[in-house]
Amino acid sequence: MERVLSALRRHRLLALAAYLLAWTVPGLISATQLMMSYSLRGDAAPMRLLVQITFPTWYAWALLCPAIWWAARRFPLDGERWLPAVSVHVLLNAALMVASAALVLGARALFGLPAMRAPRAELIGSLNTSLLAYWTVVLVAHAVRYRGDLQRRAVREAELAAQLSEARLDALRAQLDPHFLFNSMNAISAFVHEDPDTAETMLAELAELLRMVLDESGAQVVPLRRELAFVDRYLAIQKARLGDRLGVQLAVPDELGDTPVPAMLLQPLVENAVEHGIARRRGPGSLRLSATRHGGTLVLEVEDDGPGLGGSTGGPPAWRVGLRNTRERLAQLYGPAHTFEVVEREPHGVVARVGIPIRPGEGSRE
Repeated sequence: MERVLSALRRHRLLALAAYLLAWTVPGLISATQLMMSYSLRGDAAPMRLLVQITFPTWYAWALLCPAIWWAARRFPLDGERWLPAVSVHVLLNAALMVASAALVLGARALFGLPAMRAPRAELIGSLNTSLLAYWTVVLVAHAVRYRGDLQRRAVREAELAAQLSEARLDALRAQLDPHFLFNSMNAISAFVHEDPDTAETMLAELAELLRMVLDESGAQVVPLRRELAFVDRYLAIQKARLGDRLGVQLAVPDELGDTPVPAMLLQPLVENAVEHGIARRRGPGSLRLSATRHGGTLVLEVEDDGPGLGGSTGGPPAWRVGLRNTRERLAQLYGPAHTFEVVEREPHGVVARVGIPIRPGEGSRE
């Protein structure tokens, strides 16, 4: 514990030394400029005078820097309220200029140094330094914030990429589990002699489905029509397996085809509707997939007329992994701007409903 406390103390001392050095550098630059001015005139540079003029001013701003830093983070200049933020900074700059002049005069008096100028002249003379110090700190604070935002965005994109990869693997496992493969291959084998063309079509659909799952594009969002093409491959196999027991209705306007949606968003919802809805009916069932636009929101719905949720708002246990992954991906991509619910459908069945924002320029204009 003592070693930890000692390391923390050393860290603070190093940080403080670096901070003081950062404010010493402009003081040295200012002193050097004054020395060169004296040299050009052929006069000897009074070192004590140079110290009186330069270093107290910059160290005063070192004391005031935390207030500037707080203001820069609290009132950023790149937001929608940039104009009020500029006004706040101008007023604070003026106030801190007065405070800096007072600190400089106080420091000189404390160390027994004569006042170089009257307070009013000191205030006017510090204008250039005040502007330079204040707005340099503001720019540095914004640069640090931008860097932090970029790092957080990179982490978020990495998390999204990992979740997309996991979603692909989950979808592949869901489609390749023994039960699915057995049903698919059994359906195909039943058509080999009776209807070779249908068997060949099913094999082609299965191969294309697997190819799309293993697509290496890595896109977080895809056009809605591409997502629908993937779902169509999956449903083609299920139609062959279930025959007339599976009816599919698609209600997606053409003008929404280019609207971006999360990759592999619909497949787990459709799979749940087929496996835990339609397949559990005694007779024919219907699955309806629709897309509508309401203002700036795209609403996607997957409905089935199966037995329903069985009294559980979370759906049957087999649903929950897919629903949880879908919910987490939507939260990562859209935050509170999205909606996602799975509810009972009247008179029976389930509706999975997703609402995601349409960014300017996406989808059709109303």
